Amino acid sequence: MRTLIRRRTSTTRGALIFLGQALIVTLFVVEFGRNLIGVIQVNARLAQLRDETAALQARADALTAERVLLDDAAFLELVARGYSLGSAVERPFVLAADAAPLPEDAPGSGARRFTPDAPTRSPLDAWLDLLLGS
Repeated sequence: MRTLIRRRTSTTRGALIFLGQALIVTLFVVEFGRNLIGVIQVNARLAQLRDETAALQARADALTAERVLLDDAAFLELVARGYSLGSAVERPFVLAADAAPLPEDAPGSGARRFTPDAPTRSPLDAWLDLLLGS
């Protein structure tokens, strides 16, 4: 009977050792998994921050270019003319709000610029018409 009790005790003791080792391995695997998930999340956040930084840098570059444009003397003169603040030799004028529209063939109008002129006759045609009559 004593051998039977010893066997059970040794088996129970072996089982406890096995369970303890299994618990330690399980805890190790769980902790490793948590760390791996944390690394993946940190890498995703890092990629997101890189994208945001690139977008902010592009916006900063655009704003710097706009500031350079706004500081340009030609641009400031153009804006000043819009407020009738041109130079002393300029004569400011404004079209009345109820001004009549320009005629189609007004100087500088698009119709005058883009319509072909009347066909011109060559000098030979003019001489033939003069000599032979048309």
